[in-house]
Amino acid sequence: MYQSGTRFQEDVQELYDRASERFAALYDDNLHFGYWDDDSDDTSLAAATDRMTDLFIESLEVAPGRRVLDIGCGTGRPALRLARARGAEVVGISISGRETQRANERSLSEGLERQVRFERADAMALPYGSASFDAAWALESMGHMSDRAQTLREIARVLRPGGRLVIADGYRYEDRADAAGLALMDRLCAAFRMAPPPTLDGHADLLAAAGFTLVACRDLSPHARRSMTRLIEIMEEKSGELAPLVGEEAFGLLMETLRTAAPSDLMGYVLLTARRHRPGETPEGSGPTR
Repeated sequence: MYQSGTRFQEDVQELYDRASERFAALYDDNLHFGYWDDDSDDTSLAAATDRMTDLFIESLEVAPGRRVLDIGCGTGRPALRLARARGAEVVGISISGRETQRANERSLSEGLERQVRFERADAMALPYGSASFDAAWALESMGHMSDRAQTLREIARVLRPGGRLVIADGYRYEDRADAAGLALMDRLCAAFRMAPPPTLDGHADLLAAAGFTLVACRDLSPHARRSMTRLIEIMEEKSGELAPLVGEEAFGLLMETLRTAAPSDLMGYVLLTARRHRPGETPEGSGPTR
């Protein structure tokens, strides 16, 4: 079951210290979902994950020279792709020191170390000054925060007024909240060291409470679904290698849950774009476009 607080964050750190590099290698060097047009789209997993990154970059709308905070940087590949595409300066953070070390090595090897750097930091207590970033994104990392509301308040604090925030995240279907479905959701999230996701309305409420206006809400579930199918296939093929990384008991629980119900039956995948309020501005009259 999900447990909030320090112990939860320690579990997340331990998982990514041990497992992120291996999972990224199996998942074509990215740690986020891919984008496929439809079921007939035969794009490779590697190309689909880059295509999803490009969609994030497009949504961020950042100009050259602007400063971007990457919350939950993973391998560093999305941040580097953003820097090359838009000329932005990027600071990526992770609670995992192993992740930031490897991401900095990647930045150095690609000759972008002066433009893109990675630091170990807690997203719920960011070590940066107020209004010190022009934009931010959190690509499938919010689920690993024990307190989403606090994380969003911290992001709002370090963003300049009017700055953009892009979040890629899961969401819980409002019409599938029966006891059995919620129990499966809890088991799935526990195995991945995640907190259960909000509904779409829950996401909007959290953003508004933190000082953001929701600009766009794009349900990408049909386009991202194949990522989870592929992940399940990989986990079955490589169970001998992956089980020790996350723990034999947790891995067994995870596979049992995945065999019971496909994750796409429990939750969807959403791309949220929000804007930090300017002084005196309220979210009244704003809303998502779906």
